[in-house]
Amino acid sequence: MEKNGTGRENDFRKMGQQASQNDGLLAGYSPLSGIFDEVCSRAGNPREKYDFLLRSFERLGPSELKRRKEDSLRILRENGVTYNVYGDERERIWSLDLFPLLMKSEEWDQVERGLIQRSELLDEILKDVYGPRKLLYERKIPPQLLFHSGGFLRACAPIYDSSTFRLAFVATDISRDGTGKFFVIGDRIQAPSGSGYALENRIVLSRVFPSVYRDSQVHRVALYFRSLRKTLYTLSPSKDRDPLIVLLTPGPGNETYFEHAYLAGYLGFVLAQAEDLTVRENKVFLKTVEGLQQVDVIFRRVDDWFMDPLELKGDSLLGVPGILGAVRAGTVLVANPVGSGFLENRALHAYLSTLCKFYLGEELIIPNVPTHWMGDPAALEEVFSEPEKFVLKPAVRNPFEPSVFLSLLSKSEREEWKKKLLARPERYVAQEILSGSTCPVFSASGEPILGKAVFRTFTCLSENGYTTMPGGLVRVAPKHDELIVTNQRGAVSKDLWILSSEEKKDVSLLPGQVEHIPLRRKGGGVPSRVADNMFWMGRYAERAENTARLVRECLNKLLESEESYERDQSSVLLGIISRVSHNNGGFGEFSSRESLEFVRDKIYETVASQYSSGSIRHDLDFFIRTTKAVRDRISDDTRHLISQIESESPRNNSYGEILEYLQKLIHLLASLSGLSSENMSRETGYYFLDLGKRLERSQFLSRIMLSLVDLTTLYNKGVFESLLNVNDIRITYRRRYKYRIDAQSVVDILLFDDTNPRSFAYQVSRIRENALMLPSSGGENPDEVRIFYELVARFKEEDAKRLFEYADPAGGLRRWSGDILELLKATSDSLAKKYFRYVENQFRLGGPYG
Repeated sequence: MEKNGTGRENDFRKMGQQASQNDGLLAGYSPLSGIFDEVCSRAGNPREKYDFLLRSFERLGPSELKRRKEDSLRILRENGVTYNVYGDERERIWSLDLFPLLMKSEEWDQVERGLIQRSELLDEILKDVYGPRKLLYERKIPPQLLFHSGGFLRACAPIYDSSTFRLAFVATDISRDGTGKFFVIGDRIQAPSGSGYALENRIVLSRVFPSVYRDSQVHRVALYFRSLRKTLYTLSPSKDRDPLIVLLTPGPGNETYFEHAYLAGYLGFVLAQAEDLTVRENKVFLKTVEGLQQVDVIFRRVDDWFMDPLELKGDSLLGVPGILGAVRAGTVLVANPVGSGFLENRALHAYLSTLCKFYLGEELIIPNVPTHWMGDPAALEEVFSEPEKFVLKPAVRNPFEPSVFLSLLSKSEREEWKKKLLARPERYVAQEILSGSTCPVFSASGEPILGKAVFRTFTCLSENGYTTMPGGLVRVAPKHDELIVTNQRGAVSKDLWILSSEEKKDVSLLPGQVEHIPLRRKGGGVPSRVADNMFWMGRYAERAENTARLVRECLNKLLESEESYERDQSSVLLGIISRVSHNNGGFGEFSSRESLEFVRDKIYETVASQYSSGSIRHDLDFFIRTTKAVRDRISDDTRHLISQIESESPRNNSYGEILEYLQKLIHLLASLSGLSSENMSRETGYYFLDLGKRLERSQFLSRIMLSLVDLTTLYNKGVFESLLNVNDIRITYRRRYKYRIDAQSVVDILLFDDTNPRSFAYQVSRIRENALMLPSSGGENPDEVRIFYELVARFKEEDAKRLFEYADPAGGLRRWSGDILELLKATSDSLAKKYFRYVENQFRLGGPYG
C-alpha cells in the first residue's frame, strides 16, 4: 500500500479550514460522547481525510445529491441487486448509502496486517484440526470444544492432503471500541458473503460520482478478485487442461443469490445448483445438454452440513451425494474445504490469542472481542456476576437462536438461562458488548442520521500468501443504539474507500497479454437446468406478449362498439381470451353498459391478477422467476428490460390505464425479443430460448383457430380483421388485398405464409432450424425427431386453398388445428424428456442425518 504523502495534505490546505459540524452537509450531526465516530473527531469537527469528500458533496448541493441518489437506486434496480429477507416473499433492492467511509493507507496497513495474520492462523488451525491435532495433544484447547461445541465434521477428518487443504478466502467482521481500536467480532469461512455486494457498491458509486471517486485516489478492489480467481485455478487438481470451476449456489431462494450469480459472471465461473452436478466413479460432473463435463473446482456457497447428503445431513437437497468421496479421491477441490465451518465456532475465539502464539509465535494484531466459552465453569460465574457487560450467543450460528443480552433480562429470566447453560454449557459463549463506531447515514430528505457501523473485510489466498481486498462492505444500522447490525434486520450498506497518495492504475479482470489464449467460437456446456429455464423464459415471454396483444385488441373493440354486430365481435374476442388464457370463469355476454363494467373487472383480472392462472401477470411472474435462475447468462441490456417489465403494472382497473400498460408491456417484450434475436450469440442456450418462443407462438395460433371455429363462423370479417391486428400483419394484408377481408386469405397469411414472421409456417421453419442445432445423443430416429417429422408432415397436408375446398371448411380447420396442437405438445414433452429431466431420484439412507 502507498502511504499518503504531503501532496494530498497540501490539496486539503488549499481548500481552506475544515468545516464545522454545524455547517454544510453535516449540519445537525452530533456524535455521541464516549463512542468513536468514523467521520467526526471528539471535538465534533470532520476528520481531515473527509475534507475533500465533504466539500465535493457540498458543491453538488442538496438537489443534485438527491438526483444522484435516485440514479443509484435506478442502477441497483436495473442491475437486479437484491438481498432477500427470509420469510418475506418480496425481493428487496439492495440498500446503499452514497456517503462512503474513508481510511488512509497508514490506518489500513495495520488492519491489513492483522487480517493477513488471522487468515494464516485460521489456515494453520484448520490443517491441524483435520490432521495431527497438535492443539489437543499440547492442550491448547479443551477436547470438548472441538468434539462437542459444534462445527467439527468427523466425516471430513481423514480426507485431506495438506498441500491442497487451504483456506482460499476468509471474511472477517471487525468493529471498534470507544477509543477507535479495532476488534474482531466474527469470521465467515464456509460460504462468506458480501464481497460481491462490496464490488457492486464500488461500481455504483464510481458511476454516480465519477469525478469525486477518481480525484479521491481510491485503491481499486478488482485485484482481489483477480487473485481469488487465479488461486482457484492454481489449486485445481487437473493440470493437463483448462479447469472447469463452478460456483455452487443453494438457488434463487437464498438471501444472497444475486451475489452468487454476479460473482459467477464476473469471475467467469459456471453457476450451478446441486441438481446440476452428479458424482460418477468418484468424480464430479456438470450435467449439460451436451453431456457430462468433469468439474475440477467447486467455489461453494453452501454450508458444510448440507454439502453431501450421503455422509452429512441426509435430507439435504442443496448438496451433491458422494462429493466427499470425490474429495477423498483428489479429483475435485472444494473451496473452502468442507469442514472449515469449525473455524466459525465462537468458542474458538476464547483461545485464539494462545493459538496465535502456538502456531505463529506472535501476538494477535487485531484481537478478538473478549470471549468466554461457557464450557469453562469459571467463565460462567464471571459472566453472571457482571451481566451488563455480556451478550450470550450460540457457539455455532443458528438463525433460530438469536443473541441474548443479559442486561435486558429480568432476574428470573437470567436464572432460567443459567440453568440452560449449566445443562449444555459447551454450546454457548459470552462476548463483551462492544460499543462499535458511529457514522452518518443520510435519510430520504438528505438529513444525516447517527448510525452504528460494522465492517466486513475480505482476504484471499494468492501466490505470495494471503492478500486483502483494499476496501470492504460496511453495514450500518440506522439507529445508533441498535445492538445487532445485520442486513436481515434492516441495516444499510456503505462502501469503504482506502485512500492512496498516488493515482491508482485501473485494474480489471480482462485477460492480459502474458499468455496466448486459443480462439473459441463456442462456450462451455449448458447445464440442463439452464436449458430448461431458457426454454421456459422464451415461452413465458411469448405467452405474455400474445395475451397482451389479444386483450389490447379486445379492449379497442369494446370501446368502439356501438352497433350490435360490433358487440357480437367483442363477445367473440372475449371468448377467445377466455380459452387462450384458460380463464374458466369466462366473461359472460356483452350486451349492455352494465356488463361493460363487469367485463372491465374481468379483463383487469386477466391482466393484473397474480393469483389467476393464465393471467398476464401470472405468466410474467414465472418469466421473471426463470430469468433470475439464469441471471449469470443474461446481458446487462436484457436485465434492464426485465427490470422494467417487472416494475410495470396498471395503477387501477380503468380501461385507459389497462390499455396504457398493455402498450408499454408489448413494447418492452418486443424489445426483449429483438435483443435476443440481434445480440445473443448462436449457442445452445439461444436455441432453447428460441425453441420455447416458437413453440409457444405456434400453440397460440392453433388455440386461436380452434376458438375461432367454435365461437363464430368463417365469415365474421370483423373478427378476422382483429386477428390480423393481434398478429401485427394488417398493413401487409391491406397492401396485398386492398382492404377486402376474406377468410381464406386471412387464414393463408396467418398460417401458411412463410414470409410472415408471426405465421405458423415461419414458426415450423424456425423450430426445424433450432432443433437441428441441439446436441444429439446419437442413435436413429429419437423421439423428438420422429415427432417433429410428424408435425411437419401434418402441417404440409393442408394449405388455405385446400381447407376451403372442403364441404365443411370449419370442420377441416378444427381437425387440422387440433392435430397440430397435440403434436406441438408432444414435441415440447419430448424435448423436456430428453434435455430437462435431469433431477435424479434420491433415497434417504438411514435417518435424516446420514
